[in-house]
Amino acid sequence: MRLLPAILLVFTIWMIVDAIRRRAEFWWFLIIIFVPLGAFVYFFMVKFQDYSTGGLRRAFSGAPSGSLSELQYRAEETPSVANKLAFADALAGAERYGEASDVYREVLRKDEANKQALHGLARSLLGAGKAAEACEHFFRLLEMDNAFADYSAALDYAEALWQSGQKEDAIEVLTGLVQVSSRINHRVALGHYLTLNERKSEAKDVLTLALRDHEHSPEFIKRRDKKWAARAEQMLREL
Repeated sequence: MRLLPAILLVFTIWMIVDAIRRRAEFWWFLIIIFVPLGAFVYFFMVKFQDYSTGGLRRAFSGAPSGSLSELQYRAEETPSVANKLAFADALAGAERYGEASDVYREVLRKDEANKQALHGLARSLLGAGKAAEACEHFFRLLEMDNAFADYSAALDYAEALWQSGQKEDAIEVLTGLVQVSSRINHRVALGHYLTLNERKSEAKDVLTLALRDHEHSPEFIKRRDKKWAARAEQMLREL
């Protein structure tokens, strides 16, 4: 029994750290710290979902079944940033871009520098055919972190620029990308857009160099990028 206060203190600190990581709503911190057994309330309402496959929690909570429905339930029942982002990502994955954009905007109204929300909003706008508007958000994101999501945001930005008619800018973005990244998929992307822009000689040079570097890469890199090397070879044959 002497250890119980210490255990409760450690448990409470654990829940506070978890709430900080999730960027939970401010009132959760008040509950954890000031409400008797508030840390346990937070654990079962929020943290427990990390360990649940969904069935047990739905049985006690009455949440609807289905992964998208479950994520919506969590976002509404416990509207933390993490839960909203998970729901928005699922909506975007289901190509429900308008709804996803709305949820991403909700997150950005509370945290305007949230990179995941910015990326998700920009991708959703691009998916909805609003390339010009998407470019604005991609540009803002890349100003904060030009390597975000292992440079996939830069690739998305190039696509948005291309779709919005800013073709030279798209190629410029990818040219800058291959200067800081040796990944073959980035060079394939540059070769693709150069080809579309009728700059076939430059595309050949980019793809040839990409395949040469791939050939001298470690074996695990070759295995990882095998499909991209095959794509580069195919593009060269077509050129």
